[in-house]
Amino acid sequence: MDQAPTGWSKVEQRLWRAFGRGDILDLSAGDRAADDPARGADWGPERTVRAETLARLLLAGPEAEPGRVRGLKLVGVKVTGRLWLAGGRFETFVELHDCFFDTGIVLSEAHAGTLRIDGCHLPRLDASRLDTAGDLVLARCTVPYGVRLTDAQIGTDLIANYLQVGADQFGRAFSADGMAVHQDFEADRLECDGELSLRTARIGGRFSLRGAQLRGRQGKKNCFNAARLSVGSTFYLTGWRDPRGAALESQSQAREQAERAEVEARTGGPDLRYSRPIGDPGPYRGAVPAARRRPFSAAAQEALEEATEAATESVYGQDFGEDHDNGIPFRAFGGVRLEDARFESACLINYAEFHLGRDQELSMRRIQTPELRFTCPAPPTGMVALSRARVGNLVDRPTAWPRDHKVRLTGFSYEALRPPEGAYHSIHERIAWLDGALDKFHPEPYEQLAAALRRDGLDDDARHVQYAKQQRRARTLPLPGRLWSRLQDVTVGYGYRPGRAALWLLAAWAVGTLWFTGHPPAPVKPDEHPHWNPALYAASLVLPIVNFGQDGWAPAGFGQWLGAALVLSGWVLASTVVTGATRVLQRG
Repeated sequence: MDQAPTGWSKVEQRLWRAFGRGDILDLSAGDRAADDPARGADWGPERTVRAETLARLLLAGPEAEPGRVRGLKLVGVKVTGRLWLAGGRFETFVELHDCFFDTGIVLSEAHAGTLRIDGCHLPRLDASRLDTAGDLVLARCTVPYGVRLTDAQIGTDLIANYLQVGADQFGRAFSADGMAVHQDFEADRLECDGELSLRTARIGGRFSLRGAQLRGRQGKKNCFNAARLSVGSTFYLTGWRDPRGAALESQSQAREQAERAEVEARTGGPDLRYSRPIGDPGPYRGAVPAARRRPFSAAAQEALEEATEAATESVYGQDFGEDHDNGIPFRAFGGVRLEDARFESACLINYAEFHLGRDQELSMRRIQTPELRFTCPAPPTGMVALSRARVGNLVDRPTAWPRDHKVRLTGFSYEALRPPEGAYHSIHERIAWLDGALDKFHPEPYEQLAAALRRDGLDDDARHVQYAKQQRRARTLPLPGRLWSRLQDVTVGYGYRPGRAALWLLAAWAVGTLWFTGHPPAPVKPDEHPHWNPALYAASLVLPIVNFGQDGWAPAGFGQWLGAALVLSGWVLASTVVTGATRVLQRG
């Protein structure tokens, strides 16, 4: 059919012709305020198209004109009625920019090619079990009553940058349980007034929530529920900085570099007025008068053009791989559930804020990832759970974890412990992290930390951790146990302070020497005994395994009891010293 159906309005007839040619139907007024989709209810009939018209075009529209590719491409259009495409199949490219829908869109169980809905206002999007061969774009859209993508299959990327979405009747704003995205899921600057639910979702590439603002509804425990989430690359739960700002800075630097190259080319040598780093706003910025400037060199002009282009292009999908400590942080107002999640490359939690209530928590129980980065500027206000999580590298700041015994680390294992780039954390900070995080004594976190330190060759730090473990354990014992533990601490440091044992051994030898100097024992055989030496005799008692030739004496009374005490203490203290020396020799 070459003509539009009868009864269609003039605007719809224009759309019929544009569809067959693949042209864009732009009905915008050219005024930013007037073209705001939030005011689309005021748009008149000259910008209005019925939803049934769009459905007719997509499901049974005209064939493409020779040499053209048909497509539905709208800008600034008001769509009345519900766009019902449930169960439909269409491969036509769909691109809607800055449009207004007065009812909503239903794409449940539909099969589509690429859908780009950018900057539009629609009350609700119901697309459960949607199957797309290409991208699904919901960037910059406003959806007051929620987005539903349960069990959807996205062929390439899902783009939801700057999406603003409200909650449905169940308190969910973005419901995508069981969804599969074959490549990347970008949701930078996403704003959810309700739960973001991605249970059992599978993301083939990266998943980005940089600068997202998630707010749970009152009475709901979580604002983000992604239990059993699977991400094939990196998960970004970080801050966001506009990459266009960096591009504009590069543009300024490129211009300065071009000006410098111009001066040097004209003078035949470097100009001292420009002998400073590029980008330094020194007093000589722009020192060459405009009237004396010549065209830039080809290389400088090319650099300037590239920076200008980078500053004006789309921000989607740019600037990944950086952790920003400025800009807009990720914020979660409610519980965050990442239990049993899998991240094939890394899980980055940086420049993020977690505002948790009394019964809410950041739950990362049983997650698995080669790297977990947890470097928030301020600790979460509630519980953080990492029970039975398995991590390769743990990159964190001890100050990023909550205090007041609000961290669950039972069964948490990691291969290596790393500070962020350019930072250093002492072993005392690490021990304070464990002591402040654990609600009650558990030996596993201390053993895990000590094992990670030993793998890095930090045996001394590992012993510090083991010593701290025994001190923490002592506080949980009854009074007799605490007294015995205190004695072990003071004397031998639970076996992890051999230097302390050596000092006590020296003190015991000194006491024995002083006593036996004034109270020499009688010889065993009066006519056959070695030359008396109180220092060697005391040494033979505190070091029983060494013979100093003082065996021919028989102390009596208090001297006999003192001798027995020196022998017992000598065995204990000397064993501790020998054990410590053995560790040193093994390291050597």
